Amino acid sequence: MKEKLGVFKNKSLNTFLKYSFKYKWAMFAVIIMSTISSAMGAVPAWLSKYLIDDVLVNKNARMMVLVIVGIFVATITKVLTGYFASISSNYVTETIKRDIKIDVYTHLQHLPMSYFKQHKLGDIMARLSGDSATLGRIGFIIFDMFKEFLTVVALTFRMFQVDFILALIALIVMPLMIRVVKKYTKKIRKSGRIRQDTSGAVASFIQETLSGVFVIKAFNNSDDMVERYKEISMDEFQKSYRSTKIKAKVSPINEVITTIMVLLVASYGGYQILVAKTMSAGDLISFVTALGLMSQPLKRLVNKNNDLQEALPSADRVIEILDVPVEQDHYGEEKELNGKIKTMSFNNVSFHYDDSPELILKNINLDVKAGEVVAFVGKSGSGKTTLVNLIPRFFEVSEGNIEVNGINIKNLSLKKYRDYIGVVPQESFLFSGTVYDNIAFGKAGVTEEDIIKAAKMANAYNFIMELPNQFKTEVGERGTMLSGGQKQRIAIARALIQNPEIMILDEATSALDTESERLVQDALDKLMVNRTTFVIAHRLSTIINADKIVVMENGEIKEVGNHQELLKLNGLYRHLYEIQFGKQEKNLESEELEKEVVLV
Repeated sequence: MKEKLGVFKNKSLNTFLKYSFKYKWAMFAVIIMSTISSAMGAVPAWLSKYLIDDVLVNKNARMMVLVIVGIFVATITKVLTGYFASISSNYVTETIKRDIKIDVYTHLQHLPMSYFKQHKLGDIMARLSGDSATLGRIGFIIFDMFKEFLTVVALTFRMFQVDFILALIALIVMPLMIRVVKKYTKKIRKSGRIRQDTSGAVASFIQETLSGVFVIKAFNNSDDMVERYKEISMDEFQKSYRSTKIKAKVSPINEVITTIMVLLVASYGGYQILVAKTMSAGDLISFVTALGLMSQPLKRLVNKNNDLQEALPSADRVIEILDVPVEQDHYGEEKELNGKIKTMSFNNVSFHYDDSPELILKNINLDVKAGEVVAFVGKSGSGKTTLVNLIPRFFEVSEGNIEVNGINIKNLSLKKYRDYIGVVPQESFLFSGTVYDNIAFGKAGVTEEDIIKAAKMANAYNFIMELPNQFKTEVGERGTMLSGGQKQRIAIARALIQNPEIMILDEATSALDTESERLVQDALDKLMVNRTTFVIAHRLSTIINADKIVVMENGEIKEVGNHQELLKLNGLYRHLYEIQFGKQEKNLESEELEKEVVLV
């Protein structure tokens, strides 16, 4: 994310400034009201001189009325402008906070899959929720600091107006206070970043262990998880406590410095009144009033700065997300797919993840025609899933290219291109909501008739009609109210309603029981009709009739052919086949034996 505004050294502050410029008139109103409120807060420093010299010493009754009225009007004005400044700044801050959260969520939706592979979901959630809110809260802190700063400036002006030397004596300790604040600012920011990273790790642990609570209970590891949580929460506590201790040191040190300043002022002021007789009692009271009124805003200014420095590391974690490049829609000149997809070819394709130079796929070459069923088989880790993930550009090819109708898929609009592709994963993810909503998720603007038709084709209609509220039945988080086979058939209906030209099936039946597998496989057979289909197969019996079977090992294609051709090669596919089905007779050319093989 490029920063057009570079007023601050810190990127998070510049980001907030960029967002705040969208509401510049509201901010301007806040600044005006804050200025008036701060000025009115300093009025007693001026009026106290007249209260002492004219009212108490000279017994001027008219001046007493003016002073009283002046203080009352200043107080009312301060309260009203302060109130409207506060609610206005809060409105701007909350609006900016909302804008930031929306932008971060939007940015996350457009990040490549590699980002989610490299980062834990719990930490991402912590950045989106807590850290994004903190970036927005920076505005409220800055508004408060601005108001306190204006009050300090107004009171400082009054002090110099009363006595230049006395003001210098009072402010001579200011550089010392600034030095203390500066010294601890870096420590607060550093410890704040460590604390936020630790909080992110804790959130990630909680998200992961609650998502995997079934496995934890199945292996009777609940007590171990509790102990681990105690350890990481203690680590979070210690880092948070360390940050608090650093912050706590600033205020007492500054208070001691302020006390020394007051004593110096009292000593010099007393000398000017009692010995030199160059200052009236009203002047000294006015000066001391200004100094006294300054102490609280100055203390709040220091505390707000501490809050700001502690908030910046959280904000920086949000900026780190916004700085990650989004998926590129297309490379070079955008090209259009005219008509239907007729061919797809993999040309010398190699791939490695961004965080490792090790090649996962090596020099893949494969040609596919429209309507063909292409099955990928091989041991776990052979690169099957990685290869099919390159088709919808979930990951970008490292070397070589993938072409559709002779066009490099990188030159196609990603959004338009993905409309041609449907995916049914091994574990179907359903969203919280109704069965109807989950099927309709596949395509915008579908009708109820479309939903029912897709459900029937996916062999899901009958069980849906037996549910308590039929299509309006809530499926629960991740579809927990449905069985594995039911979820898979809902996912197939979702893919069917999209009516894609290319279908990707990632071991879609491997985790199902026999009956569910039969129903799902029947639905998949309907799904594959007249579509170019890529199947990752766990059970070879499901892909015997595939047009092409691609045998992979260690990221390379070892064999390509149909079932009969590969068995005749007597190679890796034959070996995998015999592992699953046992030794077959050597005479593979026997037509009768071939029928038996197909029936297996």
